[in-house]
Amino acid sequence: MKIGRISTIMLALLLSQCFVRAGDTHVNPSEFWNGAWQEDTNGWRVQLCVSPNNRDLRLPPPKGFNPDLIVQWGSIVRNSGGGYLRTPNGKFAKFQLRDADGNVIPPKPSAGTNLLENAHPRLIHDTNLPAWAEPSGGSLEAHFPKTITADVYPREQETHSLRIITTNGLPVAIDTMASSTNRHPRRIIDTMTGNIWAIKDLPPETINMLHFNDLYSITKEGDYTLTVQPVLYKQYNHTNPAVLDRVDLPCVTTKVHLVPNVRFR
Repeated sequence: MKIGRISTIMLALLLSQCFVRAGDTHVNPSEFWNGAWQEDTNGWRVQLCVSPNNRDLRLPPPKGFNPDLIVQWGSIVRNSGGGYLRTPNGKFAKFQLRDADGNVIPPKPSAGTNLLENAHPRLIHDTNLPAWAEPSGGSLEAHFPKTITADVYPREQETHSLRIITTNGLPVAIDTMASSTNRHPRRIIDTMTGNIWAIKDLPPETINMLHFNDLYSITKEGDYTLTVQPVLYKQYNHTNPAVLDRVDLPCVTTKVHLVPNVRFR
């Protein structure tokens, strides 16, 4: 397994570092927001949490060990309702790391590849995607259009949608996921790959979890400055339900201590 692809067990450990469990019903919601966060005028918050990753905290970190980053979205004043989606490739409007001298650290050549698979493994992408929706490359950023259509979203390999039609008087089940040209008009936005929602009385929802050793080759130990701005898409009241509008979220900056990393085996 590639380092940084978060398993179910790692997910539980990582989230426990950033907030208390949603099952703790007598908790002040402000306790969910103990990372670096910003809030916009719509009440949406973005939070960056730096986690020590899945290791025994009683032991010193191994050489070249760097933490994980959890990017979260939520609100303390409103619920999202349905219709919100992560970006089709999991990338961000802004994702920038600078060293203590203000120099931008370039990401690794494959840092921006298959980012959405951290939340949805085993995805199938169409081959004729626009450049901004490509799930590959080193860039963690993309210039996301204000309006897109749902057919740029990938589908999960093991997900199928059946439609019943009548042929010669007999019901026949048709796999609508087999044809990329007509699967999306029949898909429900809330069950699409990338769907996400926020509930004000619960911990913020995780947009993505990333491991710094997967993203950057660090050559000098020090305190780095990380700036992240996520983007979501939302299905509004369009005549065509497959039309999605961009939702710009707050930009957040935080400090993170990184050390020169080595290749894990």
